[in-house]
Amino acid sequence: MRFGVFLGPIFPGDMAPETAFGFALDTARAARDSGFDGVFVGQHYLVGPSHQMFSPLLLLARVAGECPGLDLGTAIFVLPLHHPIEIAEATSTLDVICGGKLILGLGAGYRQIEFDSFGVPPVMRSKRLTEGIQALRVLWSEDNATFDGQLFQFTGVSIRPKPLQRGGPPIWIGADTKRGVVRAAAIGDAWLASGRQSKGLLRTLYTTYRGKLDELGRPFDGVPMFREMHVAMDSQRAELEMKEAFERMYASYARWGQPGERYDQDFEVLRRERIVVGNPDECAEEVRRYTEEFEVPFMFFRTYWPGMEPEQALDAIRLFGREVIPQLRQ
Repeated sequence: MRFGVFLGPIFPGDMAPETAFGFALDTARAARDSGFDGVFVGQHYLVGPSHQMFSPLLLLARVAGECPGLDLGTAIFVLPLHHPIEIAEATSTLDVICGGKLILGLGAGYRQIEFDSFGVPPVMRSKRLTEGIQALRVLWSEDNATFDGQLFQFTGVSIRPKPLQRGGPPIWIGADTKRGVVRAAAIGDAWLASGRQSKGLLRTLYTTYRGKLDELGRPFDGVPMFREMHVAMDSQRAELEMKEAFERMYASYARWGQPGERYDQDFEVLRRERIVVGNPDECAEEVRRYTEEFEVPFMFFRTYWPGMEPEQALDAIRLFGREVIPQLRQ
């Protein structure tokens, strides 16, 4: 099993940008030095003024030079807002930069302000995701490539460089609904389970996903999973350090219209269903439960929520690497 860390991915809007960028790099270095296998970056547009996020492909390119050898992933990149030629060339370049270690997490997106500002009808997001992925695979794999879709067309074109990974990076599809995981089974290499999803919803979506793979005759290679995580030597301290910032982040999700479930709930409800939190032994046991139930090959964690003390997030990464990962890899 492999482990990763989110770089942020969302920082307070009033944090100095150079401070936020430095913290993102500190997070990547802490992950590298603590035995983690990869780092991931999320994406949204237009999150100001209350929040800020870095452009994911640019940030990952910087991290590739800072921490060579780590897997680099997007979780997730909103492909429907882009033309596939643009993203095929950008991700091919990034795959070369990082030595063939890129994982491309993609999703349909959900924020109305993003679609309105890009001039993309939200009703077309699923179609643009599906066709966009089909076009990416053609561009990554073929020279003199031709694609004749309903939304995207090109004839006899070639990109250079091609990705180091033959056929392109693995594509993980983020999905919060039954319809989404059915789509993930059809067009992706894996369904990427979100940290926002409760265990109850995960079980329902897992059953739907496995069923669709069986129907399509496609292999099941596990469910890569994002979880919220905070670890400290004392369980009560672990909860207190992250509780307030975590609640504010989930209140933002509720305002943004995040699909899937209700997120304006009490911390105790969210804690039971979504968070790996406690002392090292408790966190190790909780991760074991996930791996046994959902066959998780790669689990990565958010350890920072806007308003939290950055050093507490870095301490959690170091402690997880020192005390938890060795238990899980025995």
